[in-house]
Amino acid sequence: MSAPASAPPRSFDADTATLERVLTNLRLSLVDDDVYEDLEEVLRPYADLDATRTAKLTVRLRLAVADVLPAVRHTHGHLPVVARAVELRDREQQEHPDDARGHLRLLALAALDMLDLLAPNAAPPPTF
Repeated sequence: MSAPASAPPRSFDADTATLERVLTNLRLSLVDDDVYEDLEEVLRPYADLDATRTAKLTVRLRLAVADVLPAVRHTHGHLPVVARAVELRDREQQEHPDDARGHLRLLALAALDMLDLLAPNAAPPPTF
């Protein structure tokens, strides 16, 4: 019995565009798909979240920011939007329901900015 013939090695293009596409997909794979649903729930018009849901979403978005933070810092350095996301991630849970919902909305916007920075050809957001 003869040994099966091995397939020739596959070649691929290692140009800059291909590598950027691979890196972008790897960065985006850091993000759980549920994060986008959480962002939609928080940022939709007239979102009315109770205290329990607000606390749960705050924890989830804090984790999402922590997950993408190394990749964003690696590709874009220490931008003001990154510092703001870290500040909001680390802020204590707000006791008053209105303050907690406001904090969650700000955290969601910061998380969205961070995710936007992971997109292909992302430009840093403007600073004001």
